[in-house]
Amino acid sequence: MNKWSQWKRTLQGLGIPERPRAERLSATGLAAEYGLGSTFASAGIKDISTSGIYLTTEKHLRTGELITLVLREEVQPENSSELRISVQAQVTRQGEDGVGLSFVLPAGMETNLWGVLVRSIVTLTSPEQVADMFRTLRTILFLCRLSPNGAEEAILLFDGQFENERVGRLVEIALEAENTLASEPEFDRRRAHPKLVENILRSGSWQPDESITKLWTGLLVSSCLIDETDDSNQGFVDLLVHITPELAGIFTYACEQTLGLAGKTGNSRSTSVVVTPEELTTLTGVSGVSRNAANVAYLFNLGLIQKLPDVSTYVPLEKFDITPTTMGLELYKHCHGDHAKVDRQLLLNAAERLRDFLPDLHQ
Repeated sequence: MNKWSQWKRTLQGLGIPERPRAERLSATGLAAEYGLGSTFASAGIKDISTSGIYLTTEKHLRTGELITLVLREEVQPENSSELRISVQAQVTRQGEDGVGLSFVLPAGMETNLWGVLVRSIVTLTSPEQVADMFRTLRTILFLCRLSPNGAEEAILLFDGQFENERVGRLVEIALEAENTLASEPEFDRRRAHPKLVENILRSGSWQPDESITKLWTGLLVSSCLIDETDDSNQGFVDLLVHITPELAGIFTYACEQTLGLAGKTGNSRSTSVVVTPEELTTLTGVSGVSRNAANVAYLFNLGLIQKLPDVSTYVPLEKFDITPTTMGLELYKHCHGDHAKVDRQLLLNAAERLRDFLPDLHQ
């Protein structure tokens, strides 16, 4: 059976009130860490169920105490930071050889879904499948933390409508964004508009190109604000979805040159970015002046560069001005994690231009 088909049935059954008694399972291959604040201790796992876990430890914990619980693979491969999940748990009893804990799931995490994932991590024997389940569960926990009251739509992207490769890119975007945000101040207070998160993951998972995936990751990072949600980055989503790898090569180079020169001159408006046809070929990876001229024209029509190439004569173009617009620079910066608010009028103007250029897509 396809591993995502079980997901689909589970997700379609969200909200069913009847739940069977949690079955206790052996947690062979799993290890745990627990703690209060920044101090953590290791513990063995006697058994685990979908509702709780029993840790073997000599340390006494008070009944009712709320702790942070980290579950990970007992033998972790290199670069395995993704194969760890963190969740809150409450001490329910003190035994002779350890403590019993009940999981305290974040808002938005449906218990049936949690149960399927926990059972999968414990019972699957393929290391690759276990790793997939860890990454998936970590992604869903991250989405729940970002949008405590509205993560359902983003979570439903896992319900089997995407092929495995696309699900993998979705997880990659989310986990890389989480890693980036973890190094920023007030990580635990970062929140994002739920519909915006869903749109970023849905659109970003479509394009397999690594350079585009990085732009979507940065846009998700920039959409996570401290103690507030704002959907203004939707304007950037509407633009980024039209960026192909060829366009990204031109656009990224233009913005990097402008911002680099701006750092030296102190004024990005005084700089111009001009390239030859040969340089355009290097940036896009395709040959042909006409095709690359069309790429530049498309960026102009999207409102991301300032000048439309003149192809009205038969004289071969010797240079292309690809200087980015203000909107182009804002898109670039927000696709690299910039949290700054953008002028609302700039976003409205960009949306109107996009509707004029592609009216059939915005009816």
